[in-house]
Amino acid sequence: MNRVVKLCFAGSLVLAILAVPALSLGPETAGAQACVPSAGPPADPYPGTTAAASSFESGTLDGFGVSTSGTGKASVSTAQSHSGNCAAVLHATATPGSIARMTAALTPGATEAYADGWFNIAGEGKVGNNVPYFRFFADGIRVMDVFRQNITHELVLRTSTPAGFTYTTLRQEVPTGTWHRLVLHVVPNGPGTNVQIWWDGRSVFAGPVSTAATTLDTVQLGSEHDQQMADIYIDDVIVNSGTGQPAPVPGSLPAPRGNPSQPLNDFRGDRQPAVLAVGGRDSRAGLGRRPVRTPRIR
Repeated sequence: MNRVVKLCFAGSLVLAILAVPALSLGPETAGAQACVPSAGPPADPYPGTTAAASSFESGTLDGFGVSTSGTGKASVSTAQSHSGNCAAVLHATATPGSIARMTAALTPGATEAYADGWFNIAGEGKVGNNVPYFRFFADGIRVMDVFRQNITHELVLRTSTPAGFTYTTLRQEVPTGTWHRLVLHVVPNGPGTNVQIWWDGRSVFAGPVSTAATTLDTVQLGSEHDQQMADIYIDDVIVNSGTGQPAPVPGSLPAPRGNPSQPLNDFRGDRQPAVLAVGGRDSRAGLGRRPVRTPRIR
């Protein structure tokens, strides 16, 4: 018995010396010394007013509203990052009541908004559900969002109309465990709402959509409802809004920020063109599908 105890103690000592954890219990939480506070937030290149901007190198989620419940967690982690050493991570499980989200409040009466960030979805979620990127709200009602559909791996734009939901597939395949940049430019104007979406610096949708909203008030990242299982790493986020003359749609993407030395992700195995025409449609069958109204997912 004494020999067994000594061996166990020796093994623990070796692990401690080598700094090798015996068990991994979810995303690693960043210590203040792990981040690079001197890096500062990413520069906002968009017209309007900055609602939130962070590279999370401060080691905090300051600048965002944070809401968690149940097993949900929102933190800063060193496990993954696009630039620097740290990124935000939103952890939600399949357990009832599990929610983890971040929000940014827009300029009151915002008639234009930009949301820009790098995302890494660490693993597959539940069948019949999705993992959200950015979601736009007006008066507490979701106006539109972009998400990755579990199992099928599609990148999807969903808009809320008086008649129901409209879904548009933007890309056929988004692998887990990889960093991708998503930018949305939204000009709410009811049935004449205009949207442009860039994925890894390339326009994948540009054109009008129909919504009931004429202004926006909130941008959300993370789970909207419970059991929206995901581990989402988020970095170099900018949320911007204004009430002035909106920029045109389609338009050009302002100069990149964050870490411009990082190359754009390539699309080997994804047959969609780099830049889609207005409306996000492609003439080749099966690609850039037209919006359809279907009872899809939450």
